[in-house]
Amino acid sequence: LLNKGAIDAFFSLVPPVTAVGSCFTFLPWQGLVLPGGLQVIQISFSPTTLGQFTEEFRFSVKGSPEPVTLTIRGCATGPTLHFDVPSLHFGDVSFGFPHSLSCRLTNTSLVPLPFTLRVPGDGTAEPSVPSSVQVLDNSHPSWREGAKGHRKPCEFSISPRRGTVCSLSFMDIQVTLCSNTVGTYELALVVDVDGVGQELLSLPLTARCVVPALRVPSPVVPFGHCYLQFPAQQLLTLVNDSNLPGCYGLLPQEHQEDAAVLYSSPVPCGIIQPHSSVEVPLRLAAQVAGEQNTAAH
Repeated sequence: LLNKGAIDAFFSLVPPVTAVGSCFTFLPWQGLVLPGGLQVIQISFSPTTLGQFTEEFRFSVKGSPEPVTLTIRGCATGPTLHFDVPSLHFGDVSFGFPHSLSCRLTNTSLVPLPFTLRVPGDGTAEPSVPSSVQVLDNSHPSWREGAKGHRKPCEFSISPRRGTVCSLSFMDIQVTLCSNTVGTYELALVVDVDGVGQELLSLPLTARCVVPALRVPSPVVPFGHCYLQFPAQQLLTLVNDSNLPGCYGLLPQEHQEDAAVLYSSPVPCGIIQPHSSVEVPLRLAAQVAGEQNTAAH
């Protein structure tokens, strides 16, 4: 503001009444300008809507019949973000085996953009159980069919999940799926921008979770003659003919107090790679004399 008069000029901003006008801040919004002097006013704008705008602001001056008018024109534009790929297709993934894909999030606007990434429709319970954890304990609930809780596990992990993409820059994103749900996935990775809005950008995610069909070439393991209550050991062969790795585990024997035969394994759990086989040691101790048959799972 410039005071061309011969006396002091007391000014104050007339409060705006429009939605766009309320997004402007003037500092200072009132004050005194000496004769022949000027007052620098800092103007800040935080738009809540996009598009062209024209706003008039009035400053009342004490003793002046007419206010001083300032017209501001401009265009509020949203963030311009994009991914470098049209989608992330995980294909067939094995139950409990994490699979990661990467993409790049680019900011082509002139301001830094703080973002949050998420996958709507993903579970909200504890993270899914990877095979590397499952093989550590054959009594883990994940080995039991129907042992899932009421809430679906969180199966997607994103790194980084939050951050800020600098202007005219990019950030590499890694998305990992560790599925504990057999079936197909048709979800999306969405981008929320702080202070602007949610789901401003999305990237389709597709996958299918399967459990490799492991087979036992010899489903009957003969132990022959065994001494009563003395452990004997044989090897059980497991074969994986599929293109995906598999996770296997010999479940703990139930009702051991009434069992005629006790069985276990020193290595009850493991991972079998695609198109390969493993030998699982089985230990058996007869508790009752005579010919015995039992089924292990």
